[in-house]
Amino acid sequence: MVIGSQKAATSKLRWYLSRHPSVDIPKEEAFHGGPHAVAAWDVKESPTLLSSYLEAFEDVCNSTERITGLKMPDYIVMSAKTIELFHFVNPQLRIIVTLREPVARMYSYFSMQLRFGWSPINHMGKNPCMQRALRSLLRAKEARVAAGAAGAGSLGPNGTAVFTSEEIMMTNLQCVRPCYANNASGVGAAALAETWHDEAKSECRNIYFTPLVHSMYALHLRRWLATFARASVLLVRFDDLVLRPFAALQTIATFLGLPHFFAGFKVEIGRENYTTITRLLQSGAVTSSSLRLLQDFFAPHDAALSTMFDGRSFW
Repeated sequence: MVIGSQKAATSKLRWYLSRHPSVDIPKEEAFHGGPHAVAAWDVKESPTLLSSYLEAFEDVCNSTERITGLKMPDYIVMSAKTIELFHFVNPQLRIIVTLREPVARMYSYFSMQLRFGWSPINHMGKNPCMQRALRSLLRAKEARVAAGAAGAGSLGPNGTAVFTSEEIMMTNLQCVRPCYANNASGVGAAALAETWHDEAKSECRNIYFTPLVHSMYALHLRRWLATFARASVLLVRFDDLVLRPFAALQTIATFLGLPHFFAGFKVEIGRENYTTITRLLQSGAVTSSSLRLLQDFFAPHDAALSTMFDGRSFW
């Protein structure tokens, strides 16, 4: 199961894996119309839902040479209950997590959102805090545009006020902070009590679905590692999948117990101008002050992630 994270080359990875002769891994769209994962994998409650959920797969149950895979890049934020359901149904599950530098990943996600014309007010789990803050920001921007104020901000093609990715990122940070005690970035036994926010707080409802929370990697992987063995989880860097895909794929094949990809396997070396911190600063897309606030927030999470995985450095 490829569980995330979004905008970290999970679709590219699924495409590569789908071309391995020993893997059946449908597109995630094949599951969007089915039951929700929490209900589908709760076989104690209803075994028929999981059967329906898995109809998108080919029948490989009697094969000794093929395995099934599932790519759902938002599964990284699944609750402990759902992770336990996954383990109950399939304790041999192998979990792949693609990781990308958190600020660049957030920017890439919000840029895609704006490019497609999706409303950030309603598209991120409808968190009350973000809805209110973004509406207030938009009204202020519209008032400045109407008044013809200099530096009114970004304008859409018809001269209307629009958000920038930086503005949405900073709003996301503003709304996340009150929902996680001590930044929820600690390590050890005490940290396990902080693996989820308090959903009873109205301002925190659906905050888990926002991109900043998706980038709190250690927070979520603690939940997965509380149920699955460390050897069941493989972390793959976005940079490796984009710039060194063949080597990354061989590592993944070994992890899955599959034959290696053959020497002539077609891979695509990604463009080298993808979003990075350096390019964000050089282009002025993100100010140094905003970047510093975001990096300060993520620093303890990155440190915790490194501690969890043998001191590795990921970006």
